Amino acid sequence: MKKFARGNMRGTVLFIDIKNFLGISGILSPKETCQFVMEVIEPLSDSIQEHHGYVCQIQGDAIMAVFGLEKPQNNHADNAIECALEMQKILSSINPVKINKIRIPLSARIGICSGDLYACDINVAGRKEFTVLGKTVNLASRYQKINKFYNTKILIDEAVFAYIKNEIVTKKLDKVEIEGCSERTQIYEVLFAGANSNLDAFQRKVHYEKGLTHYLQGNWDEAIECFSRIAEDNASYLMIKRCKQRKALLESSLSSEKIDT
Repeated sequence: MKKFARGNMRGTVLFIDIKNFLGISGILSPKETCQFVMEVIEPLSDSIQEHHGYVCQIQGDAIMAVFGLEKPQNNHADNAIECALEMQKILSSINPVKINKIRIPLSARIGICSGDLYACDINVAGRKEFTVLGKTVNLASRYQKINKFYNTKILIDEAVFAYIKNEIVTKKLDKVEIEGCSERTQIYEVLFAGANSNLDAFQRKVHYEKGLTHYLQGNWDEAIECFSRIAEDNASYLMIKRCKQRKALLESSLSSEKIDT
């Protein structure tokens, strides 16, 4: 293992988790499960190293990686996002994984967060392990899990968004409540790198972000119109449902005021 400095640092943490792993392991034998994990985790781990990251933990189908350890870097967030995009390509290229006669479809959720970290060695059962700790780690893990709600693949927050280069295309997704955070957190979906831009995906991003602006301003009908243009998107469907609920509450409130007067 490389010798990394211990102590306070700034970097970027990435969590990746294979979807439906519990169900996959339920149809495979323990040996086949091990084979599946090795065939998937190994190329993902290689990608982390190629993007100047370090694998801190591998827990079955999940990986925690940190970027920015080797030396002070301003591009640790870019490296993490470029790695995340490549990971999705890797999974697509080996999808489905074939274990004996079983063909297993692949996809993953990724959460990324940049911020303050503490690099240290932890003694576990007499064995020393290097890792990073801090709120940044916890947030990256939360973002990975939030993907499930929106049916997205890669989520970041404003801290990461502030670092990344213009060629990375993102979509302003929503403000969410995170346990331990006093204010709602703005999250973004990472779509693609500019060099591989997709005009249709970019148009959907524009409609969604316009709808989100109307939503935050309380313009429910305008927001619904924008989100309806991309209603096949799970996040848009959720936002349409939320707009209708907010609109119904407002109309009910106004109706009550008229009755009272």
